Amino acid sequence: MSASERIAVTPAVIIWARESAGLDPDKAAHKLTVSRTTLDGWETGEKPPTIKQLRKVAKTYRRPLAVLLLPSPPTDFMPLQDFRRASAAETPQSPELVSEVKRALTQRDVFLELAELAPASVAPSDQLPIISQDTGTEEAGALLRSALELDSIPTAVWGRPNEALNRCIRAVEALGVIVIQTQGVEIDELRGFSISEPPYPVIALNGKDFPRPRLFTLFHELAHLALRAGGLCDLHEARASKATGRDDTEHYCNAVAASVLMPAELLLRDPGVSQAGTDYGWTLDELSQLSARFGASSEAVLLRLLSLSKANWDTYWARKDDLEEEYADARRRERERQRASTGGPSFYVVKARDMGHGYITTVLEAFRSRAISSLDVADYLDVRYDQLPKLEQATGR
Repeated sequence: MSASERIAVTPAVIIWARESAGLDPDKAAHKLTVSRTTLDGWETGEKPPTIKQLRKVAKTYRRPLAVLLLPSPPTDFMPLQDFRRASAAETPQSPELVSEVKRALTQRDVFLELAELAPASVAPSDQLPIISQDTGTEEAGALLRSALELDSIPTAVWGRPNEALNRCIRAVEALGVIVIQTQGVEIDELRGFSISEPPYPVIALNGKDFPRPRLFTLFHELAHLALRAGGLCDLHEARASKATGRDDTEHYCNAVAASVLMPAELLLRDPGVSQAGTDYGWTLDELSQLSARFGASSEAVLLRLLSLSKANWDTYWARKDDLEEEYADARRRERERQRASTGGPSFYVVKARDMGHGYITTVLEAFRSRAISSLDVADYLDVRYDQLPKLEQATGR
């Protein structure tokens, strides 16, 4: 196909893609670096785009190229359920968050396409256990931990936050889950989100977060997927008098995530934990020591102790502000370190992390099997063709 050949696209689909990207015609034309007359020609059908132009539309509007070739606009898109605290849920979502949700949907669409074109390249999609909120959190945690084969990870790894996170992401990907990470969304707005529709559900982690909180978010969102109840999350805990049904789901997923990360039998072997009673007033230093041992944040440890009757809500709320202040201080120090640093991870390392190593590897395997073209692989990975070797190297696979 010639790059100058016009593609007969349905005008309503092009309009839908632009509007769902939150762009008016003038802004869209500016982002696409075309005239308003050219854009109007696409949207009226008077002069359809070329394949090169259509690929740019797909990239700008964050939609798979295949979606733009549909005979009519999709009607099955549903906004994600918002499990965040009321103050966040009632605030308009930032453009960055909207963009990341669309990217997640786009990457999932690519996986669905590859599952048909190159099934040998895509992981099985039916490995994730299914639970309900009637399933005890200990039972649910044990089911997920077993499916992930976490007991095979050496104990020493849990003390190395980045390595532990990467190992667990690979384990989640092996269940047929797409795991991506964000750059532009602030932690105050979101810790993570999930798209639970099978096959190939998606987990998104906030890349601005530290590795240990991200690891907890990974398991929290995995619990959402197992519940078939994906959505936007901030992992908050609400006081019992103010809790809603939405809060109950977040509490449940927090408890399941804590159970996955810190199995009761292992945590209760710790001498300090085994001797503690429900009313024990855990100090920040004690929580920090357990955090380093189990690869969880101090707040996650405290939630787990609470679920095992080794702490109570009064202690949690008494420590909550201190834990948040400690976290904020660590964030400030990290930002200062980054400003002072002249280096940092390469473009390819960051891109591989954000798109997901499993996603990138799958797309590349489909390309090697000749199921997709060189233009497709570059489009799906949002890089030039000559950048593929460095991107693949950054996945470490």
